[in-house]
Order: sequence, then structure tokens, then C-alpha cells
Amino acid sequence: MTASTVRIGVVGTTWYAETHIRNIQSHSGAELVALVGRNRDKAAEVAERYGIPQVFADYRDMISSGTIDAIVIIAPDELHLPITMDALAAGIHVLCEKPLATTSADAEAMYRAAVASGLVHMSFFALRNSMHHRYLKTLIDDGYLGRVYTAQLTLSHGFFRGPGYQWRFDASRGTGALGDLGCYIIDQARWYVGDIESVSADLTNFVDRPADDGADYTPENDSALVAVKFENGAHGTLAANVVAHQAERMQSNTVTLQGEGGTLELHHTFAGASLRGARDGEQTFAEIEIPASAWAGVDPASPNDVGQHHSVGDRAFIDAIIGGDILTPNFFDGWRVQQVIEAAFESNSTQAWAQVAKGQRA
Repeated sequence: MTASTVRIGVVGTTWYAETHIRNIQSHSGAELVALVGRNRDKAAEVAERYGIPQVFADYRDMISSGTIDAIVIIAPDELHLPITMDALAAGIHVLCEKPLATTSADAEAMYRAAVASGLVHMSFFALRNSMHHRYLKTLIDDGYLGRVYTAQLTLSHGFFRGPGYQWRFDASRGTGALGDLGCYIIDQARWYVGDIESVSADLTNFVDRPADDGADYTPENDSALVAVKFENGAHGTLAANVVAHQAERMQSNTVTLQGEGGTLELHHTFAGASLRGARDGEQTFAEIEIPASAWAGVDPASPNDVGQHHSVGDRAFIDAIIGGDILTPNFFDGWRVQQVIEAAFESNSTQAWAQVAKGQRA
């Protein structure tokens, strides 16, 4: 590694991992040198397509090889903790896909280890990098809404409408729709409105997903509905599910924020996005145009908002390593989201409101 080059290894060989791979390779300061996949043949095929020189079947071999400065983790949730802790112990910067962990305790351990190491750490919530979401945040910060009264956020897709086993819905490996998709809108709620004080949640399963080998397992939710109270007094509802037919939209994220100064609405899909608003006293909603300045830093090879939001995040991670920039969202944000998820599980179990623990910065 030179002062301007970061050697990166990726854990994961899915289509989603390939999105990260393309974005990493679009950065002039990054050198993608290694790829890990449990199926070594598939990993070798992906590596060959992208010109990645080293292939490993075990992430520990990549970490111990001494050939990487940073790691990008796109692995099942239960592996986030061990991979992260081993990487940090070896002095390697970490970008970890969402959700950060499967428990709040694990997320806290990852956060505190990252801070103690002095290394760059990123909890990857891709929607934070969408230009529409970022400009919505700018409008809020500039006072468009004033005090926020209510927030309604949804995220839905139908990628798991079928009955096949998915590790995300195995309670020993994942946290269901609440963790897999809900983490995005919990992060958005914190980003736009503020920390969440308490929650009331209802979690359910609509699709039976038997294991391929017929083994018993505890199924996790594929639909989550959560009422929230923010620390600043605002109210909100969060809804996430993985069984919604979305047709050409593929995935749909809606954000509606209402405050003393007016209302803002964002509708974001894989097919397109729109941002609308109406200030107090205005009689009609109007489309809000995102100024050219808000697109600074976007990979010119991926100008479309929906297609480029991963690029912004991956490139910011690399920039932070090279330039020492302050990076958000980081592991603290990932831990705080995990605390809300944990409170939602508690609420669903007790059928009562649950307080969200208050994580303190290291």
C-alpha cells in the first residue's frame, strides 16, 4: 500500500457482492486483490471475470496472507462478528454490510473493537448514499420541515415471496425482514428525525420456508410493523416486508415526514425515484429538483440515482482510508440500529412497548 492506494479483499460472491466489486474497481485509489467464497470454484469464476488475482475459500486465510489493507464483508449476518473481529485484530479496515450483527451485544463489541483499533469502520446502509435520500436530508437540515411531528417509512420487495429456505429467516442465522430490510428504515429514521426512545412491534410470517434437508429450525419474520416514539417527541411508523409483489419497481422505499413547516415525501424504487414537498401554506405538492451540486462525487459511469448509491458508499470508505475523513454511517450507527431491532423483538414477545437501550460512544 502507498499513501494513495488501498489493497482490498472482498468476502462474498453473490450478485450483490459483484456490485461492491465494480464500485471498488471504479476508484483510482483502490486495488482489489483478493476474493473469498465458500464455493472456491464460483469464487475463481467471479475473480477471473473481474481480474482479481487471489482467491480464498476461507476468510481467515485472506486475512493472514498480509496482502490486504481493507476488507468488505458481504456474508451471512452470523459471520459479521467473527470476520470483523479477526480483521480488526490484524490491523485491517472494515466495511460491513447491513445489519451490522445479529445481536446488540455483538454490534457493540464490533464498534468498541473498531474504535480501539483506530481503523476505519463502515456500517453499510446503501440507501444513505442515494442522491434523493441525501437531498432529503439536506432539506431537513436546512429547516424545510422545522420541528418534525410524524414520520412514516416503508421498505418492501418480493425477492423472498417463494417457499425456498433462506438463511435470513432462520433465527439461528438472521433476524428476518426486521433486520434485513428494517435496518435500512431504522437507520433512515435516526438520520432524518433522531434517536428512537421506544417501540411497539408486531412481527409475522406469511410464507412457509422448509429447510432443504427437512431439518427443523425456528423461522424468523418476513414482515415487520413497528410504531416508534423518538427521543425528541416525534411519532413514527416503520414497515418492512420481503413478500410484496413490486413488479417493475422491484423494491420500494417510501419516506413521509410531516412537521411544523410542511411535508416532504420520497418514493424510491429500482425503476426510479421522486421527491415532493409542500411548505406550510402551499396548496399543492410540487416535485423537488435535485441541484447538480448534490451529485458531486457520484461515479460518472453510474449516473442513475438508483444504480449508483452503492458506488458512493464504497468510494467514501476508500476515501476515508486514504484521507482520514470522518466516515458515517459507521459501527456506532450500526450498533444503535441493532438496539432498536432488539427492542422490537422484545416488544413483539411481550406485546408491549419496549424501551430502546442508549448506546454510548466510546
